[in-house]
Formats: sequence, structure tokens, C-alpha cells
Amino acid sequence: MGITEFMATNQFAIPAGQVVSYMFFSTFCFFFRKYKLGLMISFAYVFNWGFLHGTANFVDMMGRPTMGLFVYLGSGLTMAVLVVIGFFREE
Repeated sequence: MGITEFMATNQFAIPAGQVVSYMFFSTFCFFFRKYKLGLMISFAYVFNWGFLHGTANFVDMMGRPTMGLFVYLGSGLTMAVLVVIGFFREE
């Protein structure tokens, strides 16, 4: 299944409360020029939404986690560590 077929056959519904809170926090951060914090918040929301909506892709027919789950979590953890390191670096 290609990416276009995947996008055409699946629907993604993000709760309105999460979208509103994401917009509030990111707007607040960017308004007060806290760009790194705003990017961290954006990453957290996108990572969460990707995990919640990709759960079916991370579990096989027997209910066991697939390698994709570990790759997703590993890359997310690596990105989060790099973001935190970058957050505390002086410019």
C-alpha cells in the first residue's frame, strides 16, 4: 500500500479540545518568542497524534507490537532528547 492509498482510505479525527489546546500553547509560546518551547510542544502533539492514529499500524493480527512501534518510539525518544539538549544550549 502506497502513501496515497493509505491517505485515501483512512480518516484521521483529532479531538477538538486537543487542537484548541495545541493552538493556544503554540500561539502563546510564539507570541512571547519562546520558539524552542513552541517547537517542543508542537513535536509532542504531533508525536502523540501520530501514535494514537497509527496504533493499528503498530500491532499485528495477534495483538503483538511490530518493529514499526519500536522504530517510532525510538526515533521519537531520540528526537525528544535532542530537542531537550537544544533547549538548554546557549545561542
